[in-house]
Amino acid sequence: MPISDESSALPEIAWIRPFIPGGGAKYIQIIEMLEKSIQSGALQQGDQLPPQRTLAAHLGVDLTTITRAYTEARNRGLIASYSGRGSFVMGASETDTPLSIDLAMNIPPQPADGSMAQQASSAMAESFTRHSIEALSAYQQQPAPPALLQAAKGWLRPALDEVDCEGLVVCSGSQVAIFAILSAQTRPGDVLLCDALTYPGLILAAEQLKLRLWPVPSCAQGMQPDALARACQESGARLLYLNPTFHNPTAHTMPLARRREIAEIILRCGITLIEDDPYRYLLDDAPPPIATLTGRRNTYYLASLSKCLWPSLRTSFVLPPHGDDGQSLQLSLRATSMGCSALLLALVEQWISSGAAAGLMQEIKREMRARQQLAGKLLSHPFQSHPTGLHLWLELPAHWNQELFTHALRDQGVQVASGHSFAVATPAPDCLRISLGGASNQAELSRALRKIDTLLNQDRRRDSRTFV
Repeated sequence: MPISDESSALPEIAWIRPFIPGGGAKYIQIIEMLEKSIQSGALQQGDQLPPQRTLAAHLGVDLTTITRAYTEARNRGLIASYSGRGSFVMGASETDTPLSIDLAMNIPPQPADGSMAQQASSAMAESFTRHSIEALSAYQQQPAPPALLQAAKGWLRPALDEVDCEGLVVCSGSQVAIFAILSAQTRPGDVLLCDALTYPGLILAAEQLKLRLWPVPSCAQGMQPDALARACQESGARLLYLNPTFHNPTAHTMPLARRREIAEIILRCGITLIEDDPYRYLLDDAPPPIATLTGRRNTYYLASLSKCLWPSLRTSFVLPPHGDDGQSLQLSLRATSMGCSALLLALVEQWISSGAAAGLMQEIKREMRARQQLAGKLLSHPFQSHPTGLHLWLELPAHWNQELFTHALRDQGVQVASGHSFAVATPAPDCLRISLGGASNQAELSRALRKIDTLLNQDRRRDSRTFV
């Protein structure tokens, strides 16, 4: 079918061709026109597409046909659409290009001296010497064995000082603990308070449990106390999630004065805090946990080993609120998993009790300091971070948005996390979380950072036609 004569008064849309009779559904033909134009270079990354009503009038078709075409084009990764801004070409996706450098996942780097492998091998050998194969094959015991609990308390002591560790639970990672706590403490439809930008694992857990996330405004010092108090009154929420030390993703750390204000509101309003603290041990200047300021009342405290030591440990220490013996949490954990690997727990105990864990953590901090310094030298745009933190948070320049940038960067073999991954509400900020530990060494990280900086300084906006 030829293009309608009604479009003659409209601007030319160069990539559109007449419909082919018998060539399939019109919306599919529109997608094919779009795809061929991208592949040929007639349309390039960042080019703006006409508004849907304009294109519908140009082609003489219903608006629903264009809406369906644009929706499928988004699903195929051909375009990205933004409320109030329009739709833009994402470019030809180089799907055959492997992602050689993954800076999207927050993991600690391996110390350059190879000490991680050596320490893991030594600890494994020691574990088989001290424990029978039957003991290392067993399912996790709850409560944990006394030697492991003693090691866990020693690990927590620098953060919690003399806080009572009654009810301490050992589980296979903080994500499992978060899900178990939410499962035990909520029902579908309940409200969970959190930062507007928060840990993606919390968002996923809330979706699975059909909880309503209520974003509370924050600033560089963390969640705003007056906004939290207001949210407690308006939402009826009973739970609050916070990651106050080296916040994921913004890299801010809540100062002591703000923590005291938050603790006071938690106790006054009677809500329960889930304090997720995975990065504390990488920072030498972190204020005390909020759990110490509430006296552990109404507070779950989570300390993971995955972010400060080794992801393969899959171990987290969880302190339930004061007076809670941890039984309800253990029941919830048993409903979702059979616990940690006995072999890994033996390694954890050996590493902590021998001092190997503390030594490895110091090596990781030294490595992260060097990587953060590299980022400071190679990135010409400002970012938020910490000298020994695992990631940095960078606001994109005005000529980029996060979808187009991350797509272009993937085509160059580098992957980062966009602000959308952390956003509880829309619109998500045009920001990136760049995880510096994912590169296998500093040379690889330098290559990735140079690619990022080069792309940041490119303005791929082209003079595009105006559609009315």
